[in-house]
Amino acid sequence: MDQDILSDFYIEAEELYTEAEDALLELEKSSDFEGNYNSVFRAFHSVKGAAGMFGLNKLQEHMHFLENLLDKKKSDGLFSGVLIDYLLSGLDIAKKITAGEEVSFSYFDPDTSSEQAVVIGADKDKEVDQGLIDSIRNTIIKRKEQPRLQGHIFVVDDEVDILEITQAHLESEDYKVNTFDNAQDALAALKETTPDVVITDINMPEMNGIEFMKEVNKRMPHLPIIVASGFVTKQVCIESLATGVSGILEKPYEPEVFSNVVALAVERFRAFKLLNKSLDLIVYQFEEFDKYLSNAGMDSHRKLLRTELKTILKQKKTLVERVR
Repeated sequence: MDQDILSDFYIEAEELYTEAEDALLELEKSSDFEGNYNSVFRAFHSVKGAAGMFGLNKLQEHMHFLENLLDKKKSDGLFSGVLIDYLLSGLDIAKKITAGEEVSFSYFDPDTSSEQAVVIGADKDKEVDQGLIDSIRNTIIKRKEQPRLQGHIFVVDDEVDILEITQAHLESEDYKVNTFDNAQDALAALKETTPDVVITDINMPEMNGIEFMKEVNKRMPHLPIIVASGFVTKQVCIESLATGVSGILEKPYEPEVFSNVVALAVERFRAFKLLNKSLDLIVYQFEEFDKYLSNAGMDSHRKLLRTELKTILKQKKTLVERVR
């Protein structure tokens, strides 16, 4: 299994655990039972399906039990505080299983007195990179501690006063902003982090905006780029459009227009990332559904579903690689 995909799963699992915890806590005090229940069920089901995809059998079995218990209690109309506490404990155990720890958990109906303690070990056939997991968790914790931002913007311009004005404007609208007075430094920074949008000037020494955009496109063809220049000629427009630029603004521009163009680019990029995330979840859960169809003797449906999934993944790859 590709390590990058597995890393994505660890991040997704941690976020799903947090979503489920928040929704379970809300179930005790919120009138939106259906919405919170659906959030918990989606989290349980997604982690279970992904665990099956990656062969993490212990985690899959654990989440399968929690999911079934959750579903049964809703059908029975019984959703007590005791059940919520039990499910929260189950989530804590899921986190430890994900981290490869050996834990003990009692699988039972919390509304009865029947218990059976079970020791759950790590999946022995899976190599768990603890350093990777710890790094991911620290990243998630830092992300939660930071104030809610509208997006992350790179601004590239050789005029320092323009950088300062643009940064002040964007930060006033709750964007995180990194500024660069040359394209080379911006390219180096892109190796470390991926912003939501890059805003660049055209006329710059050493590497101009067109050359810069071409380099960005080679590395991150999906990343939105906005041209903001005082020299927007017909040729500049043609060459910029050829790189798939998301917007072209001529200086001086109206602040409101600038804000709208940036907000639209950020929104589209986040929608793109959400689409990729959703497709990953489909892939995570395909193996489980494929087994169900196999056991049901529905081979024609399996083949059709596999073909459709391959087509979707092929289109996803094309979408990622295609110039915006």
